[in-house]
Formats: sequence, structure tokens, C-alpha cells
Amino acid sequence: MPATIPHMLRERVDQTPEREAFVFFDHGITVSYSELDDQVRRVAGGLLELGVRKGTHVALMMPNVIEFPVTWFAIAWIGAVTVQLNPKFTGRELDYALNDADVDFLVIDAEALSSLEAMEMRSERLPDSNIIVCNDDSGVGAAHVAWETLLACAALSREPRAGVTSDDVIAIIYSSGTTGFPKGCMLDHRYWLQIATSALICQDGHTPRNSLIYEPMFYIQGNAIMIASLLTNATIYCPKRPSISKFFDWVQRYQIDYCAFPVPAVHVMEDYPPEVCASLKWVHAWYFHSDGLQRLEERYDVIARDSYAMTENGVCLYVPVDRPDLAVRGSVGVPAPWREIRIVGDDGNDVADGEIGEVWTAGPGHLHGYYHKTAANRDSFRGKWFRTGDLMRREADGGYYLVGRMKDMIKRSGENISAAEVEGCLSSLPGVLMAAVISVPDAIRGEEVKAYVQLGPGLGRDDLTPSQILAHCAENLAAFKLPRYLAYVDAFPMTAGNDKVSKPKLTEAVEDLTIGAFDRIDKVWR
Repeated sequence: MPATIPHMLRERVDQTPEREAFVFFDHGITVSYSELDDQVRRVAGGLLELGVRKGTHVALMMPNVIEFPVTWFAIAWIGAVTVQLNPKFTGRELDYALNDADVDFLVIDAEALSSLEAMEMRSERLPDSNIIVCNDDSGVGAAHVAWETLLACAALSREPRAGVTSDDVIAIIYSSGTTGFPKGCMLDHRYWLQIATSALICQDGHTPRNSLIYEPMFYIQGNAIMIASLLTNATIYCPKRPSISKFFDWVQRYQIDYCAFPVPAVHVMEDYPPEVCASLKWVHAWYFHSDGLQRLEERYDVIARDSYAMTENGVCLYVPVDRPDLAVRGSVGVPAPWREIRIVGDDGNDVADGEIGEVWTAGPGHLHGYYHKTAANRDSFRGKWFRTGDLMRREADGGYYLVGRMKDMIKRSGENISAAEVEGCLSSLPGVLMAAVISVPDAIRGEEVKAYVQLGPGLGRDDLTPSQILAHCAENLAAFKLPRYLAYVDAFPMTAGNDKVSKPKLTEAVEDLTIGAFDRIDKVWR
């Protein structure tokens, strides 16, 4: 395994300099491995001229565009730290992330500038001269630095810079937590190389040639597929944004053999004959139910496998190609390379096979900790062991089975949403006395967000309507976090200590959680 990300990139370029590395087909942009190498080293030189140094925190806020991988690798080349941000962040969310991560420079797509402008107060450490704007055809970012000026700089040497090691933090990625705002996971070079190598080991000999990054690159999944594909000198095809209606066309047109198969696509498979996906050989089947996974394999004659991974610790469990029995039974697999796994009971001791406990993981390439989160680090680690907060059991077949989450989290279309963050947003609206947020099972997205609100004395739903409440959420939360369902309660059932809403009591004996709620999508009361 290469020592660092820059070493990996140089090795790949030396092997196939003329092969296409990236094809951003929505933009008509194709970049070969040698062109990628040249652009990375030029942008790295430009960042150095602006003052970026080893350890400097540089935020990236953009969709899937060529500027993302070029800048990501350029930051790694210098030994600086990428802070990966969702371009859909509101001003409030961006303000939190930039300040929490001590960001010194921001590279942002022009279409996300409205979020920057919506911030109440920008840190003095982030002046206009430290903001680089890409794809600014309309000139809205004229007060800042144009990304093209970095590309025009002299390229750095092809020799990776001395002093950058596999243990150096290369990225801070935010992981939604149960205590409100997300926490920044500090990840090193080894983390990325291991997660990518594990993704290839899962495939048991299949070597990707044409990969599709359907997911946003600013998330772990997209980043991992990118690096895994580069490790095999594959060509990576990237749409600007996901689209279920176009997914099958992309697979057929670009002869994709490796990707993560999106869960919603399973529900429309019958509309696309087997020959459409004839090129597919191996796919990640993240968040799949076992029946959906089997249907996918049978229809398209492809190997589909789930795994268990987190932002904090990478790939921990995977289902080997030669263990279809585990896939059929809904297992998330066996321990992945570089990972030790424990299932731990409330007493801190390992539980017996078949019993449920919390998953603890250990091994090289874990996060270095949460940035500026002393209490969270103290709670999350027990010596070398990281407490995941997820519940599993191990069976006699050697497989591990995910039971549920200790964390109060909602996973909507693969997006992790903190219930506490949405509750905090709702509670900040004048007139809302208290709020509680839960997940609602959804056939298409896995889970949807449902919010319950208790209004202040004397107020009713006509005084604070669903439209007003949801408009407040839209101003303060990214679109994927918005509640789909909204219900009013006169009072919440509380826990024994009377300090928290008892969510089990709130939903007990309720067969359909959508009934009695306003549906934001369909704009009707259920």
C-alpha cells in the first residue's frame, strides 16, 4: 500500500499516464491521469502562493465537479487538511462548520456562494482573499480569488513533499451526531488508503475499469470509490448530481462495471431489462434489505454486497464474495482487513454469540478523534477501542448482524440526519415549546423524517401552520434534513426523569406513523 495519497497518485500516473482518469460527462470534461497529475500540482502551487501550508485547514464546498478531486489531491500534496462540506449547507450550517473546524481557506463553487453570503458574521481568519471560487461564469464571486488563477501557477515537483506521512491528518469530515451539530472526524492518509483497499478486497479479484461515482464526493462513499478506482487505474465517470431516472442510462452508456447501486433504483429495476446493466460486475449494496439485494443479483447477474462502515472507522465488516449465505441472511459480514471487532454488553464485557451488544472497533486508520470535541472523544474511546453506538449480534455462522442504533439518528437515502439538530431548529422557532423528531420507514428512501411539535400556551395549528414551521426549517437546515411529516401534540410523554421526551411512548401502538401528520411532499394531511 502506498505511504500517502500523493505517493498513490504518482504511482497511478506512472502506470497509465494517457488513460482517462475522470469523465465529468455533464460538463463535457475528460481528464487523463497525466493531466490530473499536472493540474493537481499546479493548484497545489497556487495554494502555496496564497499561504496554504502543511496543517492548514482548507474547506471544499462544491458538487461533483472536476475542481473537487483536483483541489482535494492538491491539498493532500501540500500536507494541508481538507474540510469537506455539503454545498447545500445553509448559512447557519456553514457558519458552524467553518468556525468549528478553524477553516483558513475556502474553495467554493459559485452556486454555493449564497450560503456564504447568508452567514451572519464571517470569521476574520477567512477574508475575501482566502476564498477561492470555481465555475463562476456569472462573475458573482468577483471579490474573491478565481480557481483558474491557481491552475495557471507553476506546477510543484512530481516528488511528494518531504515531511508528509501516513499518520498526518488529511481531512476533517463531519459525522452527524446525537447531540445536535455534527462532529468533525480527523482522518489521516492511512484511513483513505485502507478504506479504498478494503473496497477492492471485498471484490475478491475484480478490477474496476469503468467506475461510476453516483454519490457526492464530499461524503465518505464517493471519496472511497474515487480512491479505490484510482488504485486500479480505472476511469471514473461522474454526474454533477444523482438521478435515479438517468442512473441506468449512465451504466449502459459508459459500460460501468463498478459502483454503489442506489437503493431507490431497486424499486424501478423492472423497467430496465438485464442487458442495460450487462457491464456491471460488482456493486456496493449499502442500506439494502436482503430481499432487494437478491433481486438485484438475480436480475442483473451481478455480485452485490453490503458492508458496515462509518466515517469514524472506515470499512469494519464486509460480506465476502464467497459467502453469499451471509448476504441472503442479511448479515453485514465478517471483520474487514485492519479491523478488530467486539460486541460489548452494558457491563463492558464481550457478549456471547447470538446476544446483542454495542459494536466496538479497533485497528490502524481510525479517526484521530473529533476536532475540538474533548467530551465526545472521552465518551467514544476506551483505550484503543472506538464505541460505535450501533447494536449488533454475532451468530454461529461467523456473520455479524446489525440490530439497530443506540444513536438517535435517521438515515434518509443514505444521508445521516441528527434528530437533535432538527429538534433544535424547530425549538428555536418562537411559538414552539418543544419538539421531537423520529424516523418513519419509507420504501424508497429507507427512512423519512417526522417531527412532532408542542406549541406554547394558547397557540394552535392555525397560529403556527405547517407551512410556517417548514419554512423556518428550510431557512436553517439543508434540504435533505427537512421533515417530511409534521404532527402537533398537546403534550409529550416524558422519561422517568422528566427531562427527555420518551420517543418509544410517543410512537407505541401506532401502526402507521404517517397518519395524523402533514405531508410536506404531497401537501396533504394524512
